Amino acid sequence: MKTKFYLLSFIIVLIVSSMNMSVYAQNSYKKDQSVQKIEPILSNPEINENSDNENSDEESDEDLFDDFDDIVQTENIPDPLYYFNYAMYRFNDVLYFAALKPLATGYKAITPNFVRTGSFNFFHNLLFPVRFVNNILQGKIQEAGTEVGIFLINSTIGIAGFVQVAQDEFNLYTSNEDLGQTLGSYSIGNGFYLVLPIFGPSTLRDTVGNIGDYFLTPINYVEPDYLKYGIKTFDVINSTSFRPGDYEALKKAALNPYIALKNAYIQNRQGKIKK
Repeated sequence: MKTKFYLLSFIIVLIVSSMNMSVYAQNSYKKDQSVQKIEPILSNPEINENSDNENSDEESDEDLFDDFDDIVQTENIPDPLYYFNYAMYRFNDVLYFAALKPLATGYKAITPNFVRTGSFNFFHNLLFPVRFVNNILQGKIQEAGTEVGIFLINSTIGIAGFVQVAQDEFNLYTSNEDLGQTLGSYSIGNGFYLVLPIFGPSTLRDTVGNIGDYFLTPINYVEPDYLKYGIKTFDVINSTSFRPGDYEALKKAALNPYIALKNAYIQNRQGKIKK
């Protein structure tokens, strides 16, 4: 029985982690939202859910590239592991279409908007330690204090974070900092580009940052493992259900999807660090 549980946990990890590629893709060609009200789409969950109409591909393509010129020129990141990275990109791509997309599409079809929105808010609230610690490490004391206020308000009045009272009623803003950004703010370079099997686009610096953030993420302390991975799976599927089709739109608009995804990731990270 225990062997079956660990096998199930491993399968769930594959599904969960592959979604990181979609998350990066859907945010990369948009202006950074880290200092704005968290996820404005949640006030109207149907915004940007473009898969429901025939013109969705054209609209999504336009949205993805509207702000392209506003982002700083992509830093030239070396890719010495190109053949490995490309193989992992293809692996993750297959995993996305075989598992993630069907799951997110089906979940969206049967789940009310208020449930998806509340779930997204809950998991965002749960990542308070990551944002708080990295704001402190970057010397952003005011932002760190704001994070404390948002967490306390949403955890109490907002019913464990399911309702974003701090954002909606008190006009408080969140800053989505992570250790990769913190290292970048210390002028530590990206190193080389890296596509991780299952986890998607990264750099050497961000991979190190992700390891550090792992220990600040409360969900990673949930036991047993299959329950932890199940929670993570639900979180990522729920988040992706708000913007279906964005990854496909990026691929459709790009002459070389591998390069487009790389540039999108690097530009997104550059923009966050400069904030």
